[in-house]
Amino acid sequence: MDYSLFSGFTLIYGPPGSGKTSLALHIARKLGDNIMYIGMYENREKILSKLGYLGLDPSVYKIYDFINVKDRSAVIKLIGEEFVQEAPSVVVIDGINYFPQDRETLSAIYRTFDVPVIAVGEEDTRRSPLAYIVDVLLEVRQIISRGSRYRVARFLKSRTGQPPAAEFRFVVTSGGIVFVEPWSSLKLGDPLGKLPMRRVQLEAPELAELRAGSRTAYFVDEDPESCRIMASLLCDYADAVKAALIEFRRGLEMPEGCRAEGAVIPPKDLGDERGLDELKDSIGDAGAALLYGLDEALGGLDRRRVQYVLDFLSSWRRELMTVAAFVGAPPSPELMGMFNAVWHIGGGRAELLKSRLFPAHRSFCVEKRGEVYRLAVCP
Repeated sequence: MDYSLFSGFTLIYGPPGSGKTSLALHIARKLGDNIMYIGMYENREKILSKLGYLGLDPSVYKIYDFINVKDRSAVIKLIGEEFVQEAPSVVVIDGINYFPQDRETLSAIYRTFDVPVIAVGEEDTRRSPLAYIVDVLLEVRQIISRGSRYRVARFLKSRTGQPPAAEFRFVVTSGGIVFVEPWSSLKLGDPLGKLPMRRVQLEAPELAELRAGSRTAYFVDEDPESCRIMASLLCDYADAVKAALIEFRRGLEMPEGCRAEGAVIPPKDLGDERGLDELKDSIGDAGAALLYGLDEALGGLDRRRVQYVLDFLSSWRRELMTVAAFVGAPPSPELMGMFNAVWHIGGGRAELLKSRLFPAHRSFCVEKRGEVYRLAVCP
């Protein structure tokens, strides 16, 4: 995000609960370290709580709330006086609807400041004269689809520069705003090393190279032996890099000595920020996220939400390697498009269906020798 776009007077409007204030606080912090926050509808304690949730330093924000003041002309005068005294680098006006929506009043507010201003208003603000006066007009909305919530911001006007896109997606999580960008299978970072392959030995060792930012999907049949192969593979990943194991379906029996640690997250939680916060907390600083049972999310939500969750992880931690297992779900073209490499495990075979790094299609037969699975190129 190029924050110089917001160097003038910006109006962010949208319905309640759409993330307007959180986005405004985030943008303001990117623009300066001496922020004057003017609140019309929320008291100081609520704003401090919101700053804490977003991981923003409250000492940077000088908070003024006028929720109990009815004399609007007196408020405008006081704001001007405090602005001169504080000399902030950025101003946030949260609740621009508080003021009379006539051109004279709004023009006076616009002329008061000579620093970047982020004004927050409700939906009807778009019909006020302020929408024509401001330099940047940003509409924020939330979309609810099949139990999933998406936050979207759309540029309707910008006099301060060309926005990178007409709109962008974002998530309000603990620790800050995450801008969710579509992931490309071409976005690969530096090598992370090789899989030790202690539990699942592969005849073609070059296929076990680990790359930062990569995504690998395993589509696993529901029979117990295929699931055991998958569990062994996940343990090999955990031996290679610090890994967090996130289970969306129960019943995965990990081999003895597996070092993967993580959590069980109900798939329905992925439909909201709550589940994304759980993901962040469970993954932490791990180099790899091992997601087992994403098929459960497909059942409760939809394919688009699964892609959104994966894009969120890639946007939050660009170097994060993601390994996802779908149990009993077919490797459809839509799902395969979300990953660099795609495998199918079942019927005593492991097939490499897609790879950005190595030739595909390749088929390996599975042999078990003691506690070790060996994958050899099928004759």
